[in-house]
Amino acid sequence: MTKGTPSMGKRIGLKHTRCRRCGRTAFHMQQGICAACGFGRSAKIKTYSWKTHDIRRIRKL
Repeated sequence: MTKGTPSMGKRIGLKHTRCRRCGRTAFHMQQGICAACGFGRSAKIKTYSWKTHDIRRIRKL
């Protein structure tokens, strides 16, 4: 199998999807943990002093 450009076209698997708590596309489907807010791992929203979060929940009608 060749490396490089032909192999790049086969990368179609999705690892992250939209998070139910923060709304960002950071929820890892296999691990079940959101990389942005920590949903699935902790009840607290993940925070750092150098980072700010915007909660962007999707309104359901």
